[in-house]
Amino acid sequence: MMARNSKNNRFIIVMIMCAIFICGTIYIASLNISNANNFMASARVNSQSNTTNTSQLNAAVNSLNFTSAAGNIASLQNNASGRQAWLVSGNWQLLIFKPRIEENKTKPATVTFDSIFDMVGLNGAAKHEHTISISDFNLTNVNNFMNNTDHVLMTTFNGTSTVTMTGSSQNNVLTSIKLMDKGTISLWVDPRKINNHFGNTPIYGIISKQSG
Repeated sequence: MMARNSKNNRFIIVMIMCAIFICGTIYIASLNISNANNFMASARVNSQSNTTNTSQLNAAVNSLNFTSAAGNIASLQNNASGRQAWLVSGNWQLLIFKPRIEENKTKPATVTFDSIFDMVGLNGAAKHEHTISISDFNLTNVNNFMNNTDHVLMTTFNGTSTVTMTGSSQNNVLTSIKLMDKGTISLWVDPRKINNHFGNTPIYGIISKQSG
């Protein structure tokens, strides 16, 4: 009788353990499915967000009536104390590459900027040359400011870029390029990335031509 009870107890224990194992397996599987669904939903949201941002950026770029601009650098820059101490003078060129129509929602427009200029102290000392090349410009924002007749008064390209100066190169540099009423341009690159070499103000220049 006791042997029969012992067998029954073992059978019940085994059944309970099997039930626990099955329930645990089902629960873990449900968690995996839930996590997978959440991941897929998040991916869809991120994909839609990226598409929306790309479309907005491209719409702003496509509204421009030019794809290239060039001119001269003519700017006064500060020293480490915030006082005007340097004169910079040279040339620059800006190129805008608009995406094809079929890629308008998936491939963002790209912008490059190249400049070569001399930098000299206001007292005529320490003259030296710089080259600044902005490539891989990851546009995060494009703003067009217009007047009541839809004339573009100012366009600003904001983002991060690779900035190559003479003898050095920095990645993921906060960058802002501003074109003002087809007359002037300003270039701002994060001073912390270039040891405040040009002070805390943008580099200014003159727009000589626009085309495209």
